[in-house]
Amino acid sequence: MSPKKIIIIIVLILLLIGTGAGVRYHFFREPSPDPDSAGYPDAQPDSPVLVTQADPFNGKVFKDSEDISEEEAEEGLEDQVITSTFISDLAELIFGHYHPGDSPGRGGYLTLSFKELNMHYATDLTGLRYEEREVLKAREEIFGQLLQPSVIDLLVRSYGPELFQELVHLAETRTRDVRGQQGWEERLLTREETVEMLGLFAERLEQLSIVFVETVEHDGVLEWVGDYLDTVEELNSVYFEYWQIEDESEEYRRDQLADRIKELITRRENIRTLVVEEVAGTEILEAGQDVVYEAQWIYRRIELGGFSRESIMSLADAAGKLADMARQKSKEISGE
Repeated sequence: MSPKKIIIIIVLILLLIGTGAGVRYHFFREPSPDPDSAGYPDAQPDSPVLVTQADPFNGKVFKDSEDISEEEAEEGLEDQVITSTFISDLAELIFGHYHPGDSPGRGGYLTLSFKELNMHYATDLTGLRYEEREVLKAREEIFGQLLQPSVIDLLVRSYGPELFQELVHLAETRTRDVRGQQGWEERLLTREETVEMLGLFAERLEQLSIVFVETVEHDGVLEWVGDYLDTVEELNSVYFEYWQIEDESEEYRRDQLADRIKELITRRENIRTLVVEEVAGTEILEAGQDVVYEAQWIYRRIELGGFSRESIMSLADAAGKLADMARQKSKEISGE
């Protein structure tokens, strides 16, 4: 195969894997490999979550309807899974993705999405304690310990105030390169900009909460997402076979594959439209939320990871509560 064709195949595969991102990013770092993107090998859905002596829940893995008491959760989470490093790192991530307006009357914007958040912690798992050495298994270990209603609620109550306090601290002490009318300048955020940052983060959390609720409450969505992932996988395979054909005698097969590619692209986009229309309103789409990616993440947790819909609904509730905390913090700063 010629070098030119090899390059074309690689580019096409990368484009297919990345298709559907749809989120507008500005000034963001090169992302780490994303375990929840199409094309990344999934962990086996039936594989056990291996827990060691460091497990705060004494070797128990909670999934589906099983849950733990608040007392067990408090005892287990205390300096075990979540560390202060995680909170400070998350605050840094939010702070770094806020960009103040560059002219009077022009508001700032927040580029942090759920996808970017997931990609950020895909390989580093910064500030989280775990025993598994393999990244995918470590993620499953952490999910097995934390992704359950009582634990999620405790996390919000325990670490939410600390997160926003750290975020405000950064705004008050960390200088930023900010573009203004006179060019770039290094300065602290103003009080108004800090309030705006908190408000934008609250909006993003509320939008994410809506997508999570709508994805779980409408039974057809998860089935569509499964079909979407199957379609993307087949499309990758057909594209690869298409570009492998060099012999002119196989031109008929090449035409067949070309027709199949068109069919699969149409099917993929039709499914995407169904998902988007079901889970997102105009405001969410205009904000750049990658709702298809978020729905995929939920699909993998429920259909492949074995977690309950109640856990996902608890995450939606947690996002709403964090949004309320962010707005309350902004009121404190503005003196309302």
